[in-house]
Amino acid sequence: MKILFFITVQGHGSGGHFHSLNHISRKIGEKFEVRIISIGPGNSQIIESNPHFLRHIKFTGLNFFYFKKLLRTEFLKFQPDIFHFFDVDSYNLVRLITNSTKSKIILNKCGGPNPKFYPYAKNIVLFSLENLIWFDSQKKFKASNIYLIPNRVKSLKIDLKFRPIIKNQNEFIFMRICRICDSYKKSILDSIYLISKLNENGYGNVKLYIVGVIQDEYVLKEIDEIISSMSKFVTILSDPIYTNEASKMLYLADAVIGTGRGLMEAASLGLPIFAIDKNSSTPVLLNRDNFDMAFKSNFSERNIFESLDPEKNWMNILELIKKESYYERISSFSMDCFNNFFDLDSVSDSYSNVYQKSKNSKRALLIDIILIIKTFYNFYNNYKKLNNN
Repeated sequence: MKILFFITVQGHGSGGHFHSLNHISRKIGEKFEVRIISIGPGNSQIIESNPHFLRHIKFTGLNFFYFKKLLRTEFLKFQPDIFHFFDVDSYNLVRLITNSTKSKIILNKCGGPNPKFYPYAKNIVLFSLENLIWFDSQKKFKASNIYLIPNRVKSLKIDLKFRPIIKNQNEFIFMRICRICDSYKKSILDSIYLISKLNENGYGNVKLYIVGVIQDEYVLKEIDEIISSMSKFVTILSDPIYTNEASKMLYLADAVIGTGRGLMEAASLGLPIFAIDKNSSTPVLLNRDNFDMAFKSNFSERNIFESLDPEKNWMNILELIKKESYYERISSFSMDCFNNFFDLDSVSDSYSNVYQKSKNSKRALLIDIILIIKTFYNFYNNYKKLNNN
């Protein structure tokens, strides 16, 4: 079976779905013949370093006929059985060219909030239960095949030679790995709040490392002002030595405050994992009682812990820091989560099942004409932004 993946690059090309495609395609490529085409005004180093990367086609929103000619040439060479899209814009663009009655088309929605509008597709793969509930409630998708395959990550291995910072064994270190931008501001501020609260309660041995590329100077300035009096307890690491493959820095961590992929990768090391609570400033230590609440929304900042006892969560956090036996129990729970829900090794069989069960369908373009026009505008608008910078 031949599978051709598509993804658009409208900006920096390093978001979560780029990592998801990178890891998933590598695993599926062990079983099937796989190629990847990226589309857009930008480039993604993550995708272009993938061994299955075929080519990047620069699309500006205006050069459709040039794009169509190049793409048809690649179709003739590779002759894919499956067209697999990892974002809506690549799907809306390429569906104008593909013959969906001859080849199967799969569209991934890689997490994120429920959409207001979404293009029709016969076969849709979702990462979160939150999204599944929404799609099941929409008449537009009653005839669609909807598959829930939670995101998967590789099991991490600590690089014993990589030690840019010496770990102080007397400190309990929390870590938040994310881009420093508005999208992750709440999770960063909640992490800082946790450290501040612990310090106020006499836990002077706790420390927080925030590891990530700075994408918004205004957000950085706001964070710097908050932590100006906490420099002993909170450190921002934004130099490339720390942010290139930031997961390497997890050798420092005793616990990780995470969202999405970062949380899953930390679980592969048996590190206690904290999720963000939309309705609280205190991160939630995940355990058997509350895991399902965060799993529903794919461990995003939209997590709502409806039945959480805040006092119990706080006592669990203190026990994690103080009691080795409790730490070991939570560590074991994290490993169980990874093995049961996050391990990339199981993803190939899941997608094989999708490819076998999925159906061909006629192209439904008119129903989504406004979304398709919006796709062209997105490409053009982002092309102008990149060329003006």
